Amino acid sequence: MMSTPQIILSAQNFDIYDGDGQDLIARTGAVSIEMLERAGGQGVILGHSETGDSLEVIKNKLLTILHKREEKPELLPYITLLVGESWEEFNGNTIENVSKIVAEKLLILKDLPKNLLQNLVIGYEPKWGSRGSGHDDTPPPEPELISSCVKEMKLHLENIFGETGKKIPIIYGGRSTPQRTEQILNDTNISGLILGSAASTVEKTISIARAMEKTMGQRQKILHANFKAFNLLDSYQAYINELTKFDDTFTIYLSPNYTDIRLLKSLLV
Repeated sequence: MMSTPQIILSAQNFDIYDGDGQDLIARTGAVSIEMLERAGGQGVILGHSETGDSLEVIKNKLLTILHKREEKPELLPYITLLVGESWEEFNGNTIENVSKIVAEKLLILKDLPKNLLQNLVIGYEPKWGSRGSGHDDTPPPEPELISSCVKEMKLHLENIFGETGKKIPIIYGGRSTPQRTEQILNDTNISGLILGSAASTVEKTISIARAMEKTMGQRQKILHANFKAFNLLDSYQAYINELTKFDDTFTIYLSPNYTDIRLLKSLLV
């Protein structure tokens, strides 16, 4: 029997407004955790550079998830937490200093319960490194920088959570191509990629997945496709058809825009 990857439906973000004394349901235009769950979401991305959330806001969102899990333990069990440096933190700085700046942002996890870690994925996403960040004319983040940041992040996770912290997978996001994928994933500390613009077509997504397969072999791989484009050139069904041809060394996260969560859920069922 052919093995297939685990596929997880993950939202791109959610709004937090508990505690302001207003109705928690009647919020025109806001997206709550409960709405994501009802639509079929299994997880969420927190900290993506395009949301503009501060570290304080991100931590509050983590605490909100944990609080709501007291009543619903299975609420959004899969969290992808992204951290990275701004252009100001990167430009003119040394790799060592940038690595420390990035890793210290993981201190928002300090004092949080270890049960948060069960399905937690950490992502290194330089805020200046993605297409559309305003720095497309700057060369993309070099593998040396990526490896240094991930190594420092792993050290911080171990300091915060002990041996458990060593097992938290770290992925990378920012201007991925098949060639860059091979260069980046030669570092065995990196467990996969989160794609944004690189997931805009099935062809691009699959070419990077194949590069992951070639480079990582039988290592466990995480491929997170964040569908930022509202009107994709290819159908979600086309993505699913091709991605399910990979084996169970892959865990694949699919993050559509809010309006498409229920649609993608129906296709996965």
